[in-house]
Amino acid sequence: MRRRIRAALLAVTTLGMVVASVGVAQAGESAQPPQPSQSSQSSLRDARAAAAASNGLGPAAKGGIGTAAAWFTGTVAAGGTQGWTWTNAPADAAYVVGYNPAGATTSATCQFETISSRYVQLSSGERQFQFTLKNVGSIACGATVQLAAVTSSSLVSTGGVNPGGTQTYLWNVPWNTIWVAGLNPNGATSSAACQFQVTRIWTVQPGSSLRQIWVEVKNVGTITCQADVRLGSTTIGSQFSMATVSPGGTWSTTWNNANPVSSAYVIGPSPQGSAPTYCQFEVTRVVYVQRINGDGSSQRQLAMWFKNLSTLSCGGIAYLQTIAA
Repeated sequence: MRRRIRAALLAVTTLGMVVASVGVAQAGESAQPPQPSQSSQSSLRDARAAAAASNGLGPAAKGGIGTAAAWFTGTVAAGGTQGWTWTNAPADAAYVVGYNPAGATTSATCQFETISSRYVQLSSGERQFQFTLKNVGSIACGATVQLAAVTSSSLVSTGGVNPGGTQTYLWNVPWNTIWVAGLNPNGATSSAACQFQVTRIWTVQPGSSLRQIWVEVKNVGTITCQADVRLGSTTIGSQFSMATVSPGGTWSTTWNNANPVSSAYVIGPSPQGSAPTYCQFEVTRVVYVQRINGDGSSQRQLAMWFKNLSTLSCGGIAYLQTIAA
């Protein structure tokens, strides 16, 4: 039976752009690799065409929440990458990429991860979502890409940002929700696209009755331009307790039987701490895994890494939700 989920932007309060003097810890360098130049974007694969060719366009291809598209990567060498472009992306969509890996053996898993993503405006005004996937396992295998969309609302404009410039925003948000950030770049020229990336998103608990989402965005293009920062939310499908993690430490766990395999997962940490020292966590990696069980059956797993960005040992709860057709 298909599972329907509600995604609504709940009441949020913009607190303003963060400056370095604000007393909430911020992570260091982003894990996102350098972005390709506009000249190299022609080598990106056309995700919409690949999905259409395999009858994989989903109900959210033109907007709304759910599966936007699904398609197969073909065989990717261990350590290999592919870049994809989702063209004509609706203005209200924030995207999440999931995978259903295929090709594991009894001795080796098949593993895929998104290592970078960005939102792009072309000179024509077209909005695109571009991402790079990587086979992070030890064997050549493939995966069905599950591109999911979450309906989002525009909350703030960055104003003009120079190439390489970053801005950080925070919002008070309700409990028991998971948040996804998207961007609408604006200011492309006839010779250069406007390109922005959500480099980081993390959750802060500054008090017993308050929860915040922090979002860092970066101009990864070659021209000064701006972007609207968008947030979308989902309800919670599952949850589990996180371990207590030391300051700056990382804790990882695996979610078994990550079903349905036609879904992408959204993940949100909910830190548990006490003022005046804030507990805050960021999801730093998400890897989709296919494992062959001892009885020969296959299962999909979700490996997750959570980093404690605060200056005290603390833990919390991890929220999960699946987005499918």
